[in-house]
Parts: sequence; C-alpha cells; structure tokens
Amino acid sequence: MKKIFILCAFAVLSLSLSAQLAWDTEFKQADFNNAQTVISKTENVSWNNGVFGLGAHLAIGKIIIIGNAYNDECVIALPQIGIAQKLYFAWQGASNGTITVYQSPDHNNWQQIFSTEGNTIASNKADSAALSTSTRYIKFAATGRTAAAFSNIRVSELKSLSVGIEEWEPAAAMVDDPVATKNVTVSWTNIVASVTSTDPHFSASVETIGQKNLVDQKTTITLFYSHEEAGTHSGEIIIAGEGREARIAVSGTTSKYDQTLSWPQTLSECIATDELSFNAFTSSGLEVVYQTSDPAIAQVEGNILRIYSSGTITITATQPGNYKYNAANSIEKTLLIHKANPTISLSVEDITYGQPLNEAVIHELIGQVPGSLSWLNIAPDTILDAGDYMLSLRFTPENTAIYNDATMPVALHVNKAVQTILWENQESELTIGTSVPSTATLSSGLEITYAYTACLLSIEEGMIMPENEGEVTVIAYHPGNHNYLPTTVIMHTFTIQAGSATALPQLSQEQLRTAAKFLHAGTVYVSFGGRVYDANGALLK
Repeated sequence: MKKIFILCAFAVLSLSLSAQLAWDTEFKQADFNNAQTVISKTENVSWNNGVFGLGAHLAIGKIIIIGNAYNDECVIALPQIGIAQKLYFAWQGASNGTITVYQSPDHNNWQQIFSTEGNTIASNKADSAALSTSTRYIKFAATGRTAAAFSNIRVSELKSLSVGIEEWEPAAAMVDDPVATKNVTVSWTNIVASVTSTDPHFSASVETIGQKNLVDQKTTITLFYSHEEAGTHSGEIIIAGEGREARIAVSGTTSKYDQTLSWPQTLSECIATDELSFNAFTSSGLEVVYQTSDPAIAQVEGNILRIYSSGTITITATQPGNYKYNAANSIEKTLLIHKANPTISLSVEDITYGQPLNEAVIHELIGQVPGSLSWLNIAPDTILDAGDYMLSLRFTPENTAIYNDATMPVALHVNKAVQTILWENQESELTIGTSVPSTATLSSGLEITYAYTACLLSIEEGMIMPENEGEVTVIAYHPGNHNYLPTTVIMHTFTIQAGSATALPQLSQEQLRTAAKFLHAGTVYVSFGGRVYDANGALLK
C-alpha cells in the first residue's frame, strides 16, 4: 500500500551491544538498535529524540500520515533472569486508531494487558500495566491515521524482602553461658541477599539467602548471641541485596561474675632475713597479685616476699579479674621489717709479746653474711704485755640495709716472748787496770745478768773490769720478766794478768759508785783497778 510522508531530518544511530531491556532501566536508542532487545518490528517503526514511533520512519511529533491507516507493532525482549512486575510507558498519537500492549512468556502466546483509543499527536499520556511473573516479551501495537509515539518505557522487576521481627533482645546472661538463639522467618521474592552483623557478638546461621525467579518464598534463619565477652552489645542484623534491605535491631547484656579475695595471714613485723610467703586466695581460683608500697624495701615474686632493706611497707593483694570475673576487693597489710643480727662465732689465736693486735689471727664463722671485723676501743697497732685479756671485736656487715653491726667479746692470750743471748768475739785475756766492753748481747734489749766463778773481775753497765790475777768463768743470762722468758746461760772464761795500774789510796765517790762490790765473811769489799778497798773506798794493804 502506497503512503506519502512529509519528512524531517533523521540522525544515523550506532548499534548497541546491550542485551534485553534491563530491569528498571528506561528504553534507550541503543536498545532500539539492538537486535537482542528489539527482536521484531514492522516496517514503519522508527526512533528519534528519546521515543520510538509506530507508523513512521522519521521524526515523531512532526509526522502526518497521508493516505490509508497504518497497522504497526514492535516486540521488546525482557531479561531471562528475574520476574517482571509492571510496565511503565507514555504514549501519544494513533488518531482514529488504537494503542495496544501485549505480554508473552515465549513470544507466541500473546495476552493483551493494555488498550486505548488514540489521540492527537500533540498530547502525551503516561500509563502502566501489571505484568505476569512469567512475562519475557512486551509488544507495542498501534493503528491509526497518524503515527503513534512511545517514550519513558521501563519494566520494573518484582522483588521483595521482609523479616518477621524488627528487634531481638536476648535475656541477660553471664559470661560463658550457652549461646542465645532466635529463629527468624525471612520472606523474599526473586532476590539473593547477604546476611551480615554490625556487632561481632551477634551472628546468623547463613551468609546469604534467596534465589532468582522464585516468588513468595520463606526462609528460617537462626540468630546467635555469644556470651564470650562481658558488656552491653548492640547492633543490627542486615539482610540486603539487589536494592532491598531488611534490618533487625539486636542488643544484649553479658555480665561477669563477682569474686571475693581473702587473706587470713597475720602480718605485723619480721626480720629482714626472713622468707615470707603469702596465702591470699580468691573465690574464683584466679591468681592473686601482690604489690609493695616501696620496691626499694621489698618486692613480691609470685607469692614470695623478697626483702632488700629494713623499713615499713604496705603490701596490697589484688585480683584484677579477667574476661569472666570482675575485679576482687583489695586487701592491704602493713609490715615492719627489722634489721637482722648476724650470728658471729669467732676465736683468736695466741700472740706473743711484741706482736701488735693487728697480727692476731682471728677465726670467724659468720654464715653467708659478708662483712669485716675490727677491734673495739683499742688501736690495732697496740702491743699488749704478756697475759690474758678479754677484748671486743666489732662486725660491720657489707649490707647495712639488712644487718645490724655486732659486737663480740673475745679472749686473747699474750705469751711471753723468747729472748736470746749471743756472746761472740770476746777476747779471753784481760789485764788488770784495763777495762773492756762485753760483747754479749740480749735480743730483748734488757740488761744482761752476769755471775762469776771467782771474784777476779766485775762487770758494770757492760764494761768488764779485771781486778785480780787468775782464771775466771763468767756466766751471762737473763732470768726473764713479765714479758720475756728466761734465757739460756752463756759462759765465757777469762785469764786475768797483772797490770801496771797504780793503786789509789782513796777512791772518789764516782769511782766508789762504779766499782765492783763483793761480800766476804760478812764484810763488803770494793774491787777497783786490781786492788781491794773497804766499803768507804780506802785501800786495804
């Protein structure tokens, strides 16, 4: 049938690679030019400026059909996955004709869903039509004497998601109680949704629910509230997917158990060397923690007190709790720590006269306490006379923070010293009138005692003075005193010869004082210069 048109400019359009008309997406030029979307159309179907027309090849709104009435149609394919819900569109034109829309699940069995009489081309009317859930194809048809134009074409997809409850608040529980559960019904249609929780204490039995192309489905999921951690917890279980969302507000409280701390031990004072262990305990069985007020004085390792110094400290026993138990009550005890008195046992070896105190050998037993000993109230270089003494020693510990000084009495015996006489290099021949020094020496420095076998000489202040001719044996020794032992006896024999000394008729007082004296038959005689004088110094004839 021949038709005459008044023409308008028409743009050349590129083909689109898109597939069927996407759900909830407006029909576009690319869809019109895509054979997978527009799968069939009659000859007089065209597109321009966001609309497509039936009954004209060119611009809609400017087309006037002259001649016989037209009868055209266009079939649009919908996605093969999903469920159609409603068709939305706007139309105009088809004067003296009809606008008709059909649906089909298979492009064969068409069912009319919309029909209306056409109008003038200048008007534009929005309409909609409900679709069957099995619909996969839409056909637009028009008859009339003017072109029909369709725009704003969109097909919504049927989706739904809802839950049976809006909130869940499990009953209050204690830590480590069994997990609280709640079964919830989720209603859905044609959707795949994820299940998440905004609070880690709450969870669900599944991570996803739903399936495409199913209608009016119900799924039961289980919600869980874990009591592994104490506190008040709240959040949401969110079921969401494909633009649909359902939320369940969740909140719950998990409480810790209370515990009590007991410390039956009596503490008041101790010695710095004591080893103390503490016996506080809790009703929960958790380990007790101890702290001291001054770590420089003492610290606690486990339940053992390590003492570093004397002083006063406060010991606090606590149990801070854990995931299951609240902190226990704390207990304080005050402890007075005294210095220890070191145990000292000692003895001193005898010394000999002439040795200073600091040469005394002290045998000490002071356990494991290091320290030093010193003589009390007497200088260490003191030399004591021979005899027995009761002295005192002071022990000074290295660790004066733990130990007191100690004073210890000690018995000391000072032996008499040995002294020896040496008489060597002495001439044996003497001459009357000539005095010679004795070469005898005594190690102690004391004065030597001499004894004679005959009164032929005298020895005064170490000078040997011959007095008569003859042979005499002289004995040198020392009898000892309070500090020295007696010496052995040393003997020396002298031969005295006559000399040329002149006899003095009278001795001076100095000569009389220094002259040797001896007793004979009850009378005192004086020997001087080889002559004998009476007690007054007069020469005897």
